[in-house]
Amino acid sequence: MRTRAARRGRPAAQAGVAIISVLLVITLVTLIVSGLFWREHVTVRSVENRLALAQMRWIETAVLDWASVVLRVDRNSTGSVDHLGELWATPVAETVLDETVTGGARISDEGSKARLAGQMFDAQARMNLNNLVIDGLPSAVNREAFERLLAIVGRPESLAGVLQARLQRAYPPLVQGRRAPASALPLLKLADLRSVPGFDEATIAVLEPFVIFLPKRVRLGTGEIVTEGSKVNVNTAPPEVLAAEIGDIDLQSARRFVEGVRQRTFFASLDVARSRFDGSPVLPANLLSVGSDFFLVRGMVRFGRVESQSEALLYRGASRVELIWQHRY
Repeated sequence: MRTRAARRGRPAAQAGVAIISVLLVITLVTLIVSGLFWREHVTVRSVENRLALAQMRWIETAVLDWASVVLRVDRNSTGSVDHLGELWATPVAETVLDETVTGGARISDEGSKARLAGQMFDAQARMNLNNLVIDGLPSAVNREAFERLLAIVGRPESLAGVLQARLQRAYPPLVQGRRAPASALPLLKLADLRSVPGFDEATIAVLEPFVIFLPKRVRLGTGEIVTEGSKVNVNTAPPEVLAAEIGDIDLQSARRFVEGVRQRTFFASLDVARSRFDGSPVLPANLLSVGSDFFLVRGMVRFGRVESQSEALLYRGASRVELIWQHRY
């Protein structure tokens, strides 16, 4: 009886094993196919992201070319005077770019079209900290101006001397007609101030709107020109910078000039600008000007799932505009 029952149970057991085997095979095949589809999906997304990144870099280059053209046209039309009412100072609101700008590239998602926003700023609206050392020697007038700026923003004036000593190591003087070897690297951007004792994050943050490091020399084509000693543009500088550069005025006087007088007009000479300040103070010609050569371009480019924000420094020479550096973040 037991033998017959066992025999009758074998087909049922075998059928159960077969069903389980089929289910396992189906599960395995499903996992393999799902994995293949996922890999294909990841590959497609990766290709799309690379395409978007490549097109975004192309757009960034096109934007810098456009900025160069705007600056050259401005120089040809208005000469050596620059102010905030000119085309270069007009911000570009977030704009959807068509295929003409993106070089014909498409992304299937209608909401993933290329977008651009940005603005150009006068880099010489800020105090150039590299001017603390001129031709390898400490500059007393620029140090005094920086000390006044530090006092305005509530930071120790002694930091001016600390930074000046640090820059002297990066830009040593001539010794018997030869430049002595530098014992420190130059400071290129504001974040480099972290390496200077006393300049903590809070100090750097409060100085950020008012200072910059501009190059002392710029290579244009095969030649090199000296740009050391760049001046602050009285037509674009904020009140804090003007009050620091002009020792005979206070911050309130600078604000009245910027927020009242300068909003209605610009100045083609320092003599005319001087007459519009309270008390007609002396505007030092070695520190101030009415035009600029250095400009900052800040922008955001979004293409597909990729977004990039960047800042670039441009130098406008007599015949061409040169890219000095570009940072992406």
